[in-house]
Amino acid sequence: MEQAYSRARILMVLGIILALIMADHLSSPTFAFNSGQGNVATALSQRDATACAPCGAPCPSTRD
Repeated sequence: MEQAYSRARILMVLGIILALIMADHLSSPTFAFNSGQGNVATALSQRDATACAPCGAPCPSTRD
């Protein structure tokens, strides 16, 4: 009896679906906003150059 589905065909279709989903995700305005490219100030673009931590958090000595 012949198989109804081949493994290669299933993996190819799943790969195409994944590529379409990723293309839609990467071109979405939400992704651009969350990565700091939406022309708005985000936590990624507001890092303080004088902060101790690389994430922009204040130094423990300056916190009250």
